[in-house]
Amino acid sequence: MKNGNRANALLMELLIVILFFMFAATTLVEIFGMARQRSRRAESAAAALLEAQNAAETLYDAEDPALWLRENGFSEQDGAWILDSGEYLLRVTEQTEETEAGWLRTVNVGAEIEGESLFTLPSVRYTEKEASP
Repeated sequence: MKNGNRANALLMELLIVILFFMFAATTLVEIFGMARQRSRRAESAAAALLEAQNAAETLYDAEDPALWLRENGFSEQDGAWILDSGEYLLRVTEQTEETEAGWLRTVNVGAEIEGESLFTLPSVRYTEKEASP
């Protein structure tokens, strides 16, 4: 009878150890899954920042920003230009203000991931009017 009790105790200990390792494995899988999601989000944010910087720099020099945006896959929606890459969304808005001496054009390039705004990069260019003699 004493041998049966020892065998039962050993089986219970083995079951407890197996259960502990199952919980540990479940926790590790969850942690690695979250790390992978954060890594993908960080990669998307870095790609969005690079694309937004390129767009802001190019739009600064562009004579016709709408043409460049159209040629690069942006579509016009509600007064803004939108580029949806699947991972992130770029939104470009443009404002032009006329002054006595020239024009001030402000282009804002913003990025969103899953509806959350990441950043907005402004690009401002002043163009002088031609002076008449």
